[in-house]
Amino acid sequence: MAVLLPSSERERTIRAEVQEALRQSLPGEALFAPGPAEIEGARRLIAERIAAAQRAAVTLSEPPLADPDALARRLLDDLLGLGPLQPLLDDPTVEEIIINGPQRVFVIREGRKQLSDVLFDDDDQLLQLVRRALGPLGRRLDEASPMVDARLADGSRLNAVIPPLTSGSPHVTIRKFLLRARTLDDLVGLETLSGEAAGLLQAAVQAGLNILISGGTGSGKTTCLNALAACISGIDERVVTIEETAELQLEAVLPDCVALEARFPNMEGAGAIAIRALVKNALRMRPTRIVVGEVRGSEALDMLTAMNSGHDGSMCTIHANGPREALGKLRTYALMADEALPAQALTEMIAEAVQLVVHLRMDAVSRRRQVSSIYEVTGLEGDAIAGSELFRLEEGALRWSGIRPRREQRLAAAGYSATDWSAAS
Repeated sequence: MAVLLPSSERERTIRAEVQEALRQSLPGEALFAPGPAEIEGARRLIAERIAAAQRAAVTLSEPPLADPDALARRLLDDLLGLGPLQPLLDDPTVEEIIINGPQRVFVIREGRKQLSDVLFDDDDQLLQLVRRALGPLGRRLDEASPMVDARLADGSRLNAVIPPLTSGSPHVTIRKFLLRARTLDDLVGLETLSGEAAGLLQAAVQAGLNILISGGTGSGKTTCLNALAACISGIDERVVTIEETAELQLEAVLPDCVALEARFPNMEGAGAIAIRALVKNALRMRPTRIVVGEVRGSEALDMLTAMNSGHDGSMCTIHANGPREALGKLRTYALMADEALPAQALTEMIAEAVQLVVHLRMDAVSRRRQVSSIYEVTGLEGDAIAGSELFRLEEGALRWSGIRPRREQRLAAAGYSATDWSAAS
């Protein structure tokens, strides 16, 4: 029996028929951002057209369509989804998609990069797909705006760069946010954290210590932040979260939580609202704590101000290679602010504001995300920030260093007792 190729004339005919029917039956905005009803209607329409093509093939003594179910999925993805990328977006094991032109599409699973079997016909097909994803978001990608960063409807973060900023094909990165752990217990189950360290961190959150979470790309900073913030309890707590791209999922967990998200500029380049503006606005919303998804600029100064002005228990993440580097980078970002405070004044602010630094890393062999250090800031020694490592990663396990924290009484009041220190040793 002859088998028709996926790119056969009959498939193209069915696709054109369905596309025309959808254009006539759906408003323009539904084609770009279809809801469940529109998707179900398109699924029925595709099934009807495929069934009609199969009946016609029997009548004309032609071979039937090969794998009509796969054809139906492919057509639905092409017309209302993101085409060849849709199966990767739907795959829960895929953490990130990296596209270096139409013939090189990589995926990251469990921290490991693999070459996928997804191919595009040419640069134009890839570019049109990205533009379709950006259409409902009011963003553009062309020679006038050759770089874009946007959040897709499912929460994934899309970054695209095209010529003339690249030397040839479009380059696209889609980072999916997969919240594998919602609590500290979940992190313990994933071996990201030891039970003793989890008990310390839970007490630190409930005691209102300000926490900085550091690590490299993909080390699990946001997941750790979400798990730590989930420890906040009590109706008296009002938490304001601030992110460039919404990833934290705390509104469903905390009784009084407001999630703010930065806004990118529109097609005319106007309307942007930066993280720093949101941090300043959050201070007017009567929060008890402020949680910033990632500090990467001058908003560091506003975050330090909040931590030093009665918002105990605030948290944020930062890209860094270690706890001391994280504190240094926080100062560098604060120096970028227009206020131009002296470096020594900022060093003193950080020493007063940050009490704990939780550092994460990804193990190069196992590809497991691990907390490698819990570092307590103890103050100033001369002109430098001083501190000590309470827990450190040794032989693959997070163990107590033997040093008791300066804030032991506050931790004890929150439930972390001397017995816990004995168990951690």
